[in-house]
Amino acid sequence: MKMNKLLVVVFLSFLNLAFSQDKEREVLRGRIVSDSLTIENITVLNLSTKIGAVSDFDGGFSINARANDTLIFQGLAYVSQKYIVTESDFLIDEFKIKLDVKVTELDEVIVTPNSLTGILETDTKKIKVYGLDMSKIDVSKLQPEDIRNSKPFHPDANSNLSSLRGIDFIAIFKMFTSQKKKEEKRLKRLEQYEKEKWRTKVLEKSFYEHLMQRYSHNFFVSNLKIKNEDIVSFVAFAEPSYDELSRLLKKENELNLVEYLINKAKEFNRNKSLKKHTNTDYEEKK
Repeated sequence: MKMNKLLVVVFLSFLNLAFSQDKEREVLRGRIVSDSLTIENITVLNLSTKIGAVSDFDGGFSINARANDTLIFQGLAYVSQKYIVTESDFLIDEFKIKLDVKVTELDEVIVTPNSLTGILETDTKKIKVYGLDMSKIDVSKLQPEDIRNSKPFHPDANSNLSSLRGIDFIAIFKMFTSQKKKEEKRLKRLEQYEKEKWRTKVLEKSFYEHLMQRYSHNFFVSNLKIKNEDIVSFVAFAEPSYDELSRLLKKENELNLVEYLINKAKEFNRNKSLKKHTNTDYEEKK
């Protein structure tokens, strides 16, 4: 009797398995969840069909499967996990599975009797020091002769400074020299540009226009003693060369310009007076 019952159970299981094998696969939508890290790009492989899928940024995925299919979930930072699909997984909107993060264990640290104790005085005694033991030298007892007779310091004796031999100081010097020349060129070009700019400003107006822009007619009449009708003639008489004009028109040379105009005005009036006197003598002789 028991044997008959066992045969019935086996037969029903076989029918159920056969039914499952014949059933078409459908899309299983799921989501991978985790306590930490990103759940993007997790591989979901159906071992029954050898077809896989990859999770998106939120851990979502979809894969063709049916009941009794075996899914395997794999990720670099996670422990791989197998899961056998059931019929109930298709009855919910979103099948969820949780993955555990891999825990990376550090190598075992062996503490020996020679390890540091945390006490500075004790630990410093364990440190090996190579070279001259300064603790045994009483500097106060050193005589000037001892210092004079000591060997001169050489960079090769110090491992920290010996690496300086590989530095190309000539190249560094050339680099700084080149940079200095570039700066000098830049300043020279800037100076030339300012000169050209000032030259254009000076030449865009006549000497008369420059003076009229700075001084009033009263300045010529009262200060320079030039008659109103002689102002144009005086300006033509007093007009300097370009180099002199360029220098005098600068703001810092304002007093020099006034002094120049005063001297020219005296010369102009003197010449005019002399000419008038000469003309008078000529008229009297006639």
